[in-house]
Amino acid sequence: MLKSIAAVSLLLAALLSVANSQTNSTTDAREFQVAAYTRVRTVKPSDAAVSIERLAFDLINKKRAAIGLEPLTWNDDLAEVARTHSQDMANQKFFSHRGSDGTMVDDRADKLGLRDWAAIGENIAFERGFENAAEFAVERWMESPAHKQNLLDQRWKETGMGVAILPDGTYYFTQVFLLRD
Repeated sequence: MLKSIAAVSLLLAALLSVANSQTNSTTDAREFQVAAYTRVRTVKPSDAAVSIERLAFDLINKKRAAIGLEPLTWNDDLAEVARTHSQDMANQKFFSHRGSDGTMVDDRADKLGLRDWAAIGENIAFERGFENAAEFAVERWMESPAHKQNLLDQRWKETGMGVAILPDGTYYFTQVFLLRD
């Protein structure tokens, strides 16, 4: 587990470094980053955000079906955990698995009353300047071994997606995966 976390941390550091160097060296406003990490209610998400969440969810289930995996089941509680984190990242303008209050996905799930799980995982993405936000995020997750492993892991049965959209066209994605005890 520690090796997986270390590998993901190295991947995130490399991606952040590349994204920062590309952002600083060009006038192109397009950015993308991903990272993986294996009861306060949030504000109701916008219709646009919910539509993007559901599209990403459907695209992921199509990827799973293409290789013979069962589809993930949408869980509103997990979507709330995901939305809370995406909104936190958007409000505070940061990109990390660790929330602005120091919590990780398991802490956030516990805070919202989800304690009956055996495993929990999270994928996050940040993008700006790309059309078709859901498709772009899912395709980039599929290109990353750690994210693809989460998306196509047969042990995951439930998931929830949260998207926060800023007025400048910045999207923050969080997907939470859960295996119950």
